[in-house]
Amino acid sequence: MNFDWSQASKDLQNDVRLRGEPVAVRFIEKASELSSFRGRVMRDSAVCQMILRARFDGLDGVVASTADTMRCVWGAAALGLIETPERLSNGLLYLGFVEDLESGAEMHSRMGMMGDEGKCHGAVEICPLTQSDKEPDVIVIYGTPGQMLRLIIGLNYEGGGAICTPVTGQASVCASISRAYCKKEVSLDIPCMGDRLYGLVGDDEMVMVLPADLLPKVMRGLKASRGLAPYPFRPFTRWSPIFPPSFLPTQEELD
Repeated sequence: MNFDWSQASKDLQNDVRLRGEPVAVRFIEKASELSSFRGRVMRDSAVCQMILRARFDGLDGVVASTADTMRCVWGAAALGLIETPERLSNGLLYLGFVEDLESGAEMHSRMGMMGDEGKCHGAVEICPLTQSDKEPDVIVIYGTPGQMLRLIIGLNYEGGGAICTPVTGQASVCASISRAYCKKEVSLDIPCMGDRLYGLVGDDEMVMVLPADLLPKVMRGLKASRGLAPYPFRPFTRWSPIFPPSFLPTQEELD
């Protein structure tokens, strides 16, 4: 795709006023390819922590991980770095969040992890979108509900539509990345506990995850709708103030 990812990131930050950078996710077929990786190959990592670095660390936020260095089984399975282990698919690891194995297995079945179909990637690169030197597979954007509304307007400007996301409260960004990559679905989710513990996501933030090839459409929609829906959204000021009667100037005072 002939698209300027770095400029799109700058335009996104300018239009939506994001707290951190949009994040690019790119899957790597073989771990051996990391021998020439330009960034930092993480020793101990989790997807949410890698995204944190990409959001705020600029060039130092160009990071990659393999299954061997991934410390979160949810993230490793969601991104297809490993085959989903039975203790995850049968609901065992969800106990405490749900009441029994059956409930955990049902929750897992709604998430859509790549590892459910087996291992399919050797590594994953996560970096600021401004630093993406190759076409990304998935884009991750964190923002407030108001900023998410601006992005939804941009996304739906051409053709309308709606975002329908399974929200489970578990592995939010990881499962969303999986759906964006495998099903070409856009997700709007509430960050999970891992995002808050290791990604330092704020209570006022949500996450949108979309296939990278949809970003040009979002950017066109943002530009086209800017006149009607600029961010921050402007308050409506054309109304008459109402004061208690005793506060009103009397006719005598006016005379």
